[in-house]
Amino acid sequence: MKGFIYGGLSALLLTTATAAMAEPVTKIQAQAAQTETGMVFNFTAPMITNSGVRGSTHFIRVAVIGMALQDLMVSIPEQMEQFDQIRVVDQSGRVIPAKTELSKQRLAVTFDQPVAAGSYVEVQFTGVQMRTLNEGVLFYGVTGQRVGLRGEIPIGTARVQLPVRS
Repeated sequence: MKGFIYGGLSALLLTTATAAMAEPVTKIQAQAAQTETGMVFNFTAPMITNSGVRGSTHFIRVAVIGMALQDLMVSIPEQMEQFDQIRVVDQSGRVIPAKTELSKQRLAVTFDQPVAAGSYVEVQFTGVQMRTLNEGVLFYGVTGQRVGLRGEIPIGTARVQLPVRS
């Protein structure tokens, strides 16, 4: 009988402790995260919110959530032959002061001032020329460094659908 009581008490304490630790420290709700089912998603790290092609410009939009963002690293797909320029803009289209460096199919963007949480960053590759002219999909790996944390954190993979060219 004692074993049964102690076993039940241990299970109760473990369940209570686990539930208390599972409660997130900060809750940041992304805009328009509520779905038809009424589910709400809480995001606490930067994430890719959009990517695509506008004319000859490829873009990747990142929502800065949780903590300020110090820099971004973007892996360039091997199918990209060249591009004319890199632009980094905020949600209103203003250029964000940053240093860019391209090395070994990887772009490093270091912001002059950390980008505050609650804003967006859009990296634009203008004048893109591709090796293939056919439709296809490009994948850009994106990582970043947040203020107060060491090392790169994965942000995601931007998927860019190339338009059909005739």
